Amino acid sequence: MAINCPHLTLALGAAALALFSAPGCGRGADPVPYARQYPASIERAPATLNIQVFKRPTRLEFTNTTSRAFGPSTIWLNRRFSRPIDAIALGESVSIPLTEFRDEFSDYFPPGGFFARENPERLVLAEIETAGPDGNPILFGMVVVLDQDE
Repeated sequence: MAINCPHLTLALGAAALALFSAPGCGRGADPVPYARQYPASIERAPATLNIQVFKRPTRLEFTNTTSRAFGPSTIWLNRRFSRPIDAIALGESVSIPLTEFRDEFSDYFPPGGFFARENPERLVLAEIETAGPDGNPILFGMVVVLDQDE
């Protein structure tokens, strides 16, 4: 059954234009100051850190089980999404909402959960960007522990 109403057609057209003209994929709320492109050119550490990273439905969780503390650093997910952290002490556990991880367009990492509006992104790579021994930035891989459902 077709509805012939020019006002409804105009309203639907305006709503579609507003939805699809937003920057990025439309998942980012407001731009965040730490949104940036993945630093592909910086040095990578030869070994992976013994830090197990767990993607929960709406959060990222890990514990620093290494023998070193980390100062100001950035956590990278899937070579796209990042979030700076102040520091991670020895043995400290960290839990961060996935929506706080942003890409260069301020779009957030799509979490899962019961009320998720879109399919969650699979976590396949986690890294920490921190200062190396010479003071230059270096990327360390972390161990991603996959959920049985993934």
